[in-house]
Amino acid sequence: MENSSNPIYSRPVLDFVTVAAEFCKYLEQCRGTEQAEFVDVIRKLIPMLYLKASMVTASRECDGYVEHPVTEDDYDYVRQSVADIMGTFDDYLDVFVADFKYSDTPIRRQISEDLADAYQALRNFVEVFRQGYDEAMQVALAEVLEQFETAWGQNVLNALRALHDVKFGAQTEEV
Repeated sequence: MENSSNPIYSRPVLDFVTVAAEFCKYLEQCRGTEQAEFVDVIRKLIPMLYLKASMVTASRECDGYVEHPVTEDDYDYVRQSVADIMGTFDDYLDVFVADFKYSDTPIRRQISEDLADAYQALRNFVEVFRQGYDEAMQVALAEVLEQFETAWGQNVLNALRALHDVKFGAQTEEV
């Protein structure tokens, strides 16, 4: 399986796969976790995930198709688990969305939805890597990196900002 000249086996890619798998595993198993513990753990996973994705220099150009095993039920389970943990702190106001330029009020977002969006992209990616087919792995890597640039990268940063506020902010009213 391993081919040291193939970029999908480079240290940055393998590090990214490892952190992505840990992120997904934590979200799948977080139900019932205390809010303070969840906030502490996920605040540490997000920067590692973002850093590891940023360090991958593999080509984002790749033709092909890979299966996406994450179902709507999987997505909803993660989203609801996080929403239950975060309670009234799940909602936050976001000004970093395209629709904001047409509005004079911030857009309401949810930490749970941002994390579930990232989970879906990353779990699909990790599952393809588990199968071990080089061509599929290259397609999945290109796909998840493109999604990083266009969607889940910004989502996890927005969630991190909101989580930072939950941990350290002086939130005196519900968002």
